Amino acid sequence: TFVHPSMGRLENLVFLSFRNCNNLISIKIGRGFNLISLRVLHFSGCTKLENTPDFTRTTNLEYLDFDGCTSLSSVHESIGALAKLTFLSFRDCKNLVSIPNNMNTMTSLQTLDLWGCLELMDLPLGRAFSPSSHLKSLVFLDMGFCNLVKVPDAIGELRCLERLNLQGNNFVSIPYDSFCGLHCLAYLNLSHCHKLEALPDLPSERASLGGWYFKTVSGSRDHTSGLYVFDCPKLAHMLVSPSRDLELAWLVRLIKVRTLSTFHFSIFG
Repeated sequence: TFVHPSMGRLENLVFLSFRNCNNLISIKIGRGFNLISLRVLHFSGCTKLENTPDFTRTTNLEYLDFDGCTSLSSVHESIGALAKLTFLSFRDCKNLVSIPNNMNTMTSLQTLDLWGCLELMDLPLGRAFSPSSHLKSLVFLDMGFCNLVKVPDAIGELRCLERLNLQGNNFVSIPYDSFCGLHCLAYLNLSHCHKLEALPDLPSERASLGGWYFKTVSGSRDHTSGLYVFDCPKLAHMLVSPSRDLELAWLVRLIKVRTLSTFHFSIFG
């Protein structure tokens, strides 16, 4: 159920996994702990874990995941101290209700996965991606099936973003400000957005920057690129002739991103 305090004396520990520890409820990494060498920390499958630990003594972490921690409800504010973190996943954390504002300080974060976080409906995400955000290295953002009723405008501040998954959400439209600055965007998934009534305009592409994600970021579940709009019934009226211009824009965009090995295109109601 709990972790013995002696673990905190493992100063040279680099990799630590609690995967599928179904009875783990809490872990304290605070005073007396010195895990300064830790780079990788896994909690995926810890279905009874209710809170994240204090990360003050693990400031060299680069990879952190809580996938499938279905009892997790909050994240310790010290997560903002993880300036070297490149990969962070709360995938399928169905009861997570908030994420700290200071996630903005994560200057190295490249991958953020929030897929299936059903309770993160709008305000928590809006605070995390504020206009003053320092998430300038973020390349992959997954907010699929999060019950979002509004797309945060400040997503447009994530200028390095290449992959964005918004499928299965409840927003009606996508503000122009959310996309106008996404010059590197090569993958956009809007499938199963049943209330979506209009597709966003594309920003101008910067082909020389595209494909960086595929070369440098580990942990990707999908290496395709393209535009995915499937099972969006309210878009059916515009997917006859107006969609041709959008199809052409995306095809040209993806062809120019020569560093991508494969790309797909799917747009139908």
